[in-house]
Amino acid sequence: MSKEEKKNILIYSFSGLLMLTLITFAGIKNNGRSIEDVKVEITDQEGIFFTDQLEVIDLMTDKSADYVVGVKMGEIDPKILEQRVEANPFVRDAQVFRDLKGNLQVKVEQSKPIARLFVDGKKDRYIDSEGRVLPVNAKHTARVPLMETEFEFMWEDNLKESKFGTQIFELLTFIEKDEFWSAQIAHIFIKNDGEIEMYPQVTKQVIEFGKPVDMESKFSKLLTFYKEILPKKGWNTYDRVNLKFENQIICE
Repeated sequence: MSKEEKKNILIYSFSGLLMLTLITFAGIKNNGRSIEDVKVEITDQEGIFFTDQLEVIDLMTDKSADYVVGVKMGEIDPKILEQRVEANPFVRDAQVFRDLKGNLQVKVEQSKPIARLFVDGKKDRYIDSEGRVLPVNAKHTARVPLMETEFEFMWEDNLKESKFGTQIFELLTFIEKDEFWSAQIAHIFIKNDGEIEMYPQVTKQVIEFGKPVDMESKFSKLLTFYKEILPKKGWNTYDRVNLKFENQIICE
């Protein structure tokens, strides 16, 4: 190894050591700083907010029992604060971190309801975009399809606890992701035998959907019914449209 190469190695080693020392010093210095303020950012779900800044701070500070403003950064455990905020069922994810200005940054991603579950004689619940069963929220009402079951609702925490629940979740997701169907389907009724009836927002026909399978094929047939059959036969001609049979649309 030449002298020049040895010299370069020494220079790079010294530079790396100096950089590491500066980073360590900056970290120690930053940990010694006190939290000046809490900045909360909540992801906007189409203008719907199921939580707010005050509630997030209340959760994070354990109802003001554990203050963060004025506390040294080194004494703050972001993971514990994240877990507290995520205790809100409408918080899908929380990220807590300290910035260089001495603020505690809290970024909150909300859960997104895709259906509202109605159970006769019991409190309504929401189903979110991950299949979770959530309580209703007094702060805001989501404009989503109403879902009702003829049988006793069987899922405790998530629709995906069973194969049939997973199929229902896939149906709800299909509707939610399609701009037309999310606006058109108002009510989903699940019968004892697992077959589904839907009630549209605009037209009066009951949609006999059958089991929650072959979604693309059935909705394609339903679109044909709306675009080609009703305009020719009249919007109030039929009371029911049956999509259960392959390659058939039965109108009554």
